[in-house]
Amino acid sequence: MKTIPSLRQLFTAALFVLPSITWAADAAAPVVVKKSLLADLNMPAIWFLLLCSMFIVWFVLDVFMRSSTKLLLPTEKVEALRDFFRKGDYQGALNYCVENPVSVTNIVHAGIKYAPGGLQAAEDAMSNAILRENSKFQNKIAYLSVIGVIAPMVGLTGTVLGMISAFSVMGQAGAADPSKLSAAIGHVLNATAGGLIVAIPAFIFYYLLRNHISHRIHDLSVAVADLFRKFPYSQLTDVEFAGGESYAAAPTWNPAPKAEQQA
Repeated sequence: MKTIPSLRQLFTAALFVLPSITWAADAAAPVVVKKSLLADLNMPAIWFLLLCSMFIVWFVLDVFMRSSTKLLLPTEKVEALRDFFRKGDYQGALNYCVENPVSVTNIVHAGIKYAPGGLQAAEDAMSNAILRENSKFQNKIAYLSVIGVIAPMVGLTGTVLGMISAFSVMGQAGAADPSKLSAAIGHVLNATAGGLIVAIPAFIFYYLLRNHISHRIHDLSVAVADLFRKFPYSQLTDVEFAGGESYAAAPTWNPAPKAEQQA
């Protein structure tokens, strides 16, 4: 007659059998090695794109800070210039612009310096000064456009080179395991994704900053035009401002008449 094992006997047997079963299952299961995100993105193209993203952050912050109203069009400096203009102290205004070089004072300095030459000369000088101030920002903003163009190309180059290497290895070892090829392709596609991730913000900030600078330059132009409204150009024809002297004098020779020159 068969005896039924007791609960205690079953529990004791399980203590000996289960560890051996677990060990056998662990030995049979394949070992999966998980890569960290940093290890998966450890590619030359990714590091270059990371450097480009750092440049984007620096360009955006630098342009936004330098184009603030407090730096381009400070209220206290505009009020000081208005006081000089109300008093008719244009030499004092010229000296103040030299001692306080910001965008608005640079433009006003050009206008006062060339005011003895007349309205057209002063307006041309101020237009050139405005273009010079605008170019300081546009040159930096242009780098964002450059990064936006080259970032996808760098990412695509990294992907193509990685796929060439992956197919070369598969060609030597055989294509017995397609999962290895798909894993390699997925790895190198990170470069293309990285290029797009860098390029899209670069273009967005490029257009945002370009419009931002356009508004700031327009505000500068309006403020300077308000200062030079009804400016007495005719009364400054023979004036020589200190620091704005003209160097062209009347000729010291008398040209011969045309009849003598032709003879």
